[in-house]
Amino acid sequence: MKAGIIGASGYTGYELIKILSKHKKVSLEVLNSRIYAGKKVKTLYKEFKNNNLKFKNASLDEINKLDVVFLATPNGKALELVPKLKCKVIDLSADYRFKSSKVYEKVYGFKHNNIKSAYGLPELFKEKIKKSKLVGNPGCYVTASLLVSLPIDKFAKNIIFDCKSGYSGAGSIPSYVNNPKNYNDNIIPYKISNHRHKYEMQQYLKAKVSFTPHVIPTFRGLMSTAHILLKKKISAKKVKDMYKKYYKNSPFVKIVNKIPEIKDVQNTNYCMIGGFEIDENNQLVIVSVIDNLLKGASGQAVQNMNIMFGFEETEGLM
Repeated sequence: MKAGIIGASGYTGYELIKILSKHKKVSLEVLNSRIYAGKKVKTLYKEFKNNNLKFKNASLDEINKLDVVFLATPNGKALELVPKLKCKVIDLSADYRFKSSKVYEKVYGFKHNNIKSAYGLPELFKEKIKKSKLVGNPGCYVTASLLVSLPIDKFAKNIIFDCKSGYSGAGSIPSYVNNPKNYNDNIIPYKISNHRHKYEMQQYLKAKVSFTPHVIPTFRGLMSTAHILLKKKISAKKVKDMYKKYYKNSPFVKIVNKIPEIKDVQNTNYCMIGGFEIDENNQLVIVSVIDNLLKGASGQAVQNMNIMFGFEETEGLM
């Protein structure tokens, strides 16, 4: 199967290159980057082992000869590209994540083209992903937060997500939150009440959602600590059993007997969920951790590709 990446030179593009270049079912044909066209991937990412793969500035005709293309492009760009593409598409931006185009337009400010997509959270929408030609890959904060809260949502009045992410989540374009002098020995909270991912989360949860993200001094990894205000009394054991049942057929979700840490999942496509403590105010606290570049982006995108093409869901990701 022939695959390509548009926006291949960024962090998520590079993670896709690493996975797909070793995927047994995939021939990686196009690594599109106008800025780095003609240069080897190894010139940009010194640790990359393959000495042959190069970036190129591919034509639309070349891209349309592929079976699947991953769009690792800025928000708004996929809206321009998707109507021109004939192959299957997995979009890693926010452009095709929303059920309502009006909500997307309000949150992101781009006029939507109303092309329908499947939401690329396999633990929730595997059957829709199987049948879709276009998948909108979830945001990293949203992935960790939905996975930690979906099984308990019907028992919750409010859910407060306190999230911490490595600075790679801020992208490779220099900014305040990924500048080493700012995050070194420091934690940076930002968009403390109205981050755009909150509105993506709220689509799939009945409970009211609050969300505050922070950048921490590590490159990769993300933690979502969910403070869940329960409607009624329920035991922590029952909650944990519910989670085990909910995710029993989900190969990349692990329910654990400890409080998980970011280091437990770095460089993997797993989401690890643990904690399961209830305080005297009937507040349930559960912690989930993912690698923001893998289960929060490129790994999940490949997981979606595997489902779309009928491969083993774990192919290339273990």
